[in-house]
Amino acid sequence: MQVGFIGLGAMGLPMTRHLLTAGHDVNVASRSRAPIDAAVAAGAREAKGPHGVVDASEVTFLCVPSSGDVVGVLDEAQDALGTGKIVVDTSTIDPDVERAQHDRVNATGARYLEAPLSGGTVGAENGTLTLMVGGDAQTLAEVRPLLEAFARVIVHVGGPGSGQVVKLVNNLIYAAQMLATAEGTVMAQRAGVDPALLHEVLVHSTGDCTAVRTRLPVEGVLADSPASNGWAPGFMTDLMAKDLDLAIAYAARQRTPLWTSGIVRQMLGAASLAGYGREDFSSLAKVVRNLAGLADEGTTT
Repeated sequence: MQVGFIGLGAMGLPMTRHLLTAGHDVNVASRSRAPIDAAVAAGAREAKGPHGVVDASEVTFLCVPSSGDVVGVLDEAQDALGTGKIVVDTSTIDPDVERAQHDRVNATGARYLEAPLSGGTVGAENGTLTLMVGGDAQTLAEVRPLLEAFARVIVHVGGPGSGQVVKLVNNLIYAAQMLATAEGTVMAQRAGVDPALLHEVLVHSTGDCTAVRTRLPVEGVLADSPASNGWAPGFMTDLMAKDLDLAIAYAARQRTPLWTSGIVRQMLGAASLAGYGREDFSSLAKVVRNLAGLADEGTTT
């Protein structure tokens, strides 16, 4: 099948490789030269921008940073859309903006799905992502074999916009986990508790969560954690802040209070202002450490 992929970032490039491995012809476009070259080296074909990708492909995936990027890509590709084309947006964007993209694409005779993803760069590399799909069930059934090239869990959560809502809920919960994990870890360190022993207890107790298991923010406790790898981003602070902004704005329009998320967003902002915006979002623990007067202690600064 002729497949398109627009947006070859930390998630999009490995997803493209999985599609190639599955035997599909993949047409690609991206802002940066290096990932295009990497995709071409893996067997993809470079197309002339979004229009060229959609024109050459039966199914086109989008994986771009923002609502504006999705709208811009579809603006460029508008004339290539029509009957027989399917667009699948795996980006995380505003649910109301996403609903509008369903309408605009469907109006051309093409079909549209949203499939925001969870699992981070590790999930993308391993082909074990989770997709929360919003849109037409029949269209999902048609593209499911493609999605299975890079996803392990695929859930149809409802109609247009619903996938984005579920993704934002997931991320606001995860971000809150991370702040609580950071605060608890710093509290324990101030009391002289060994972080490794703290982790051993937490993973077998009611405080267990994904943030504890994968991102305990102390160097050396978890070999694969960002803290043990120079805060290399599985998910950047600035991107998590963007997702919290989307969640808070959407909830405000729905008259849904998000008190905890507002506090977490402030801490992400503080981490960004401190220079950690392009580090993993678990680096907000460094802000907590600084506020606790532990900036010069341990190995997490």
